Amino acid sequence: MIRAALLLALPLALAGCGSAPDQPVAEAGEQGDAAQQRIAQARIVVNADGLSAGGETLGFSTPRAEVDALAEQAFGAAPATSRNEECGAGPMDFSQFGPLQIAYLDGSFAGWFVRAGEGVVTADGIAPGVTTLDALQDERQVQQLDTTLEGEFQYTTGDYGTITGFAAPDGSIDALQAGISCFFR
Repeated sequence: MIRAALLLALPLALAGCGSAPDQPVAEAGEQGDAAQQRIAQARIVVNADGLSAGGETLGFSTPRAEVDALAEQAFGAAPATSRNEECGAGPMDFSQFGPLQIAYLDGSFAGWFVRAGEGVVTADGIAPGVTTLDALQDERQVQQLDTTLEGEFQYTTGDYGTITGFAAPDGSIDALQAGISCFFR
């Protein structure tokens, strides 16, 4: 009898383990409404696996030309470009669109970094310069990291991905990052 009950309950339990879509921080109430509004007004929405704009989603490993074209259309301007030969993963190229820096490794989308500024938000409504670390910790699993980079933390997104962030001493979130970076720790 107990075995039959367990066999019946197992599929239901496993169904609850699947990926859930990104949900804004503080889904209900005023903060949830603000997160939804930030998402709706964003030019680019970033997530743990890539970015999206205008209904199109591009993941890491997408060719640079496609990613830059989508971001250029979203921001209405060509990117500022740069290169760093001394990144840990190898030489990396970068395209800067407002507060968003897109990183490329061997010509493919490898990561993103976003500072406070207009037009970019995560898929779960987190925006540097707007969201505080306390508000994020109320809604997501946050882990403080012990690195040489001040205020570095990671959080689990609504779809179970991981985004790294940097918090100021006052608790404001200064920047977010996912994918391959060129930080020296």
